[in-house]
Amino acid sequence: MTPQPYVPDMLVGAGLLTLVIALVIYLAVLGLMLWIGYLIVKAAVRNGLREHTMWLESRRGPLR
Repeated sequence: MTPQPYVPDMLVGAGLLTLVIALVIYLAVLGLMLWIGYLIVKAAVRNGLREHTMWLESRRGPLR
């Protein structure tokens, strides 16, 4: 019979806690990247619509 390595319960708990903290940090960074990307795309679409509206008004006069 081979001897089993001694693994204290405290180290197992610390490993699980580290895994949970790493997962939370990973999800937070991913969420932050998606939110910043959303804000960049939103600003680009708003600016593009504004420029397009100005271009249309210069061709046909004021809209509405």
